[in-house]
Amino acid sequence: MSRPATDDRGYSALWVAIVAMFLVAAAALAVDTSGAFGTAQTDQTTADLACLAGVQEIPEDPMAGIGMAMAYAVDNWPPMSGNTTSFSGTTGTYGDGAGSEIFVDAAHSGDPSKMRVRITEVEDTYFGKAIGKDSITVVQEAVCYHQEVQNGAGLLPIGVLTGSWNGDLFDCAAKVTGNCGALRANGNGANVYRKAVTESVDGEFIKHHGNRNVPDPDTGVPAVDCFAEPCNVAKTEPGNMVGPWNQGLTQRLNVPSAACVEAGWFNCDSIADVLGAPASPLGSSGVTPGELNWHDSLYGTFAAASAATHPSARHYYFNGDTLDCDSPRLATVPIISQDLDWTLGSPRGTFPNGSKDVKFIGFYTIYIREPATIANIGGPIDADIIWFGSDAECSDGRPFVAVGSTGPINRGVWLVES
Repeated sequence: MSRPATDDRGYSALWVAIVAMFLVAAAALAVDTSGAFGTAQTDQTTADLACLAGVQEIPEDPMAGIGMAMAYAVDNWPPMSGNTTSFSGTTGTYGDGAGSEIFVDAAHSGDPSKMRVRITEVEDTYFGKAIGKDSITVVQEAVCYHQEVQNGAGLLPIGVLTGSWNGDLFDCAAKVTGNCGALRANGNGANVYRKAVTESVDGEFIKHHGNRNVPDPDTGVPAVDCFAEPCNVAKTEPGNMVGPWNQGLTQRLNVPSAACVEAGWFNCDSIADVLGAPASPLGSSGVTPGELNWHDSLYGTFAAASAATHPSARHYYFNGDTLDCDSPRLATVPIISQDLDWTLGSPRGTFPNGSKDVKFIGFYTIYIREPATIANIGGPIDADIIWFGSDAECSDGRPFVAVGSTGPINRGVWLVES
């Protein structure tokens, strides 16, 4: 006896419906997830750059930092424009009322040097609506950090000529003009000069090469008289500054340190004390002229500077994190030329007689080596030259950037988390 045929068409229709539902859900997941990943990448980049823009302002004005970060984020997220920021303490929130917002904390984890930027974007789905998912929320954030940078040691009001330098800072016997290499500080007179030697000269000093009316190829700034900022042209000081120089140097070194104090007041730190480690001679450092942006017409030959038999000024290299950046033994000396159109490869020239304009064409960071004792403070003052690597830091953690550095320096502000 045969059984009647079974009709499976109802079951087939049911399975087709179930499979279709899964296919729609898979399509929704694929398309909308792909869109969410793209949104996340864009929002992360916006958060990173907004954080880096705002964190630079927070040491001086946290609210200005929040405003800078918000403005940058909104510029890169046009749909958010037209809304307002609400503040609470050191935080700010900028929202559209529909869930999308920019949140900035100018003292992340209680640290006034850290900023956190969080971007929350609510994005409509396409296929997700078919399964009841109308939107996807994407949250991206960045934390960045601002650290003070030690922009070199203070400028001494003296100049040296191009080429191999013997380290004499202020030796009138070596000058036939009577100027002795002195440069006019921000004002005239012995008292102003003495104070400039003691405390160094304040200002933003940069080098200039080429025609005086044409911007320097590295800095983008033409020749500018000091003491505008930045500047690269100063006047020589023809007066007799021997007395103010010696008095200013005495006062400068009247800063006791834990490393070395003579007669209860005189700083006699060795170069190893200042570097916080044994001094590394340039010749044994392994660095190349290219790493230091070396130019023979500015500094003499690299081989001569690297030689242990250099006539007077010894050259050292430092790339550690133990530098005593506040030592009175550290200073900056400008390399100068009375040719205001001087460019690389030009002749050495001479120090001008009388009060004349000279151009800053380079800089040395120096260690004031002499006098070794108080008794010699009136004698010739010599110096050694220190060259720095890109990772040089002060002992307190500040990055150290020598005066006149023109290479790319991405330090002082950086992302901590992204």
